[in-house]
Amino acid sequence: MPKRSKKGKSNHDKAVSRSAEWYKGQGFKVKADIKGWKKPKTIGGYIPDLIAKKGKKEIVLEVETPQTVEKDHDQWQAFKEYADRKRQREARKKIV
Repeated sequence: MPKRSKKGKSNHDKAVSRSAEWYKGQGFKVKADIKGWKKPKTIGGYIPDLIAKKGKKEIVLEVETPQTVEKDHDQWQAFKEYADRKRQREARKKIV
């Protein structure tokens, strides 16, 4: 995985945290790959930044920074393929 700058990591982690809190506020059960949250499951050998579930709906969210957006193609493909297997699943990418 490509390295982020300190500022990039900080922006990334803040965006994941804000997204986790938002989904939680919408009634989703949330797991996020940042401190203070339960870690999401591995999908295709990668850990997504966030998985939010409510009822049958499941959202896999990956937050990217300028340093990682072009280089994480294989990871994004794994999440997209996972989401495509069920109609209620969705893979989302957020660029910060």
